Amino acid sequence: MQTAMTRKEVILSAGALRTPPILEASGVGDKDRLQQLGIKMRIDLPGVGENLQDQPNVPLLYTGNLNVSGTAPYATFLTAAQLFGQDVEDIAATTLSSIPSWAESLASSSTNNLNTSAIKQILTLQHKLIFKSNITIAEILTSAAGTTLLSAFWLLLPFSRGSVHLASTKEEDINAPSIDPNFFQVDFDLQTQMAIGKLAQTFWEQESVKSLHPVPIPGRGLDDNATDPQWTAFIKETFGPNYHPVGTASMMARELGGVVDSRLRVYGTENVRVVDASVIPLQVSGHLTATLYALAERAADIILKRT
Repeated sequence: MQTAMTRKEVILSAGALRTPPILEASGVGDKDRLQQLGIKMRIDLPGVGENLQDQPNVPLLYTGNLNVSGTAPYATFLTAAQLFGQDVEDIAATTLSSIPSWAESLASSSTNNLNTSAIKQILTLQHKLIFKSNITIAEILTSAAGTTLLSAFWLLLPFSRGSVHLASTKEEDINAPSIDPNFFQVDFDLQTQMAIGKLAQTFWEQESVKSLHPVPIPGRGLDDNATDPQWTAFIKETFGPNYHPVGTASMMARELGGVVDSRLRVYGTENVRVVDASVIPLQVSGHLTATLYALAERAADIILKRT
């Protein structure tokens, strides 16, 4: 590792998967973890690298009787009410009652770097956004290329939380952090992913597209009469990250596991700010680009002391 010194402002913009390892290599993080790595602790911030959230992406693939060079995909966004229909109130109640046990499980998997009370508050806020504010929670991306038809789908607001940490101080490990996305630890995420997939599948059953004769590709698609166990197995075998990671240096109160304050400054420092997706404490209902543009503009105002 190399050490860089500065007399002025430090702006860390390495992204949600690289910012935490850099902080840890600099002595900012959970004291026990730093001690195990042989790194001198400068600031004890247990939330560094915790609260990782990404969206699980599952592709449904079909062959069809067409051959195109490519078409622009179109996206469908759904709220919980649209996805669950008449069952939404029952699902909302069941989800709310499950939050305490989810919080305990997530706190345990974080080696209690995030406490149960803090996670419960965060998940309750997320529940309110989903079931009261009615923000979108699902996205389906439909496209065609060659003879392949695709519906990729994902849950926008997972309740599961993972982590990313510095694996060791060896030179070869600095750029290869230990990443545990912890997908589907919370059963709501898997059940919702299944509901999105079933809805995505109905698109290819519509009369207007039946002329394409979509046939599921073995191992990459499912028949119309697939059972819930078959859906569960399919999702777990085919999903991957959506590459929208957030939350690993969250802008939250320090006692809740936050890493930066409302001015993007790392707690315990005077001149270190984080400006990337790691500071976003909850997933967003869409893609990150526009949100990060806004974050960067806000950071510029703060740094230039215009606000």
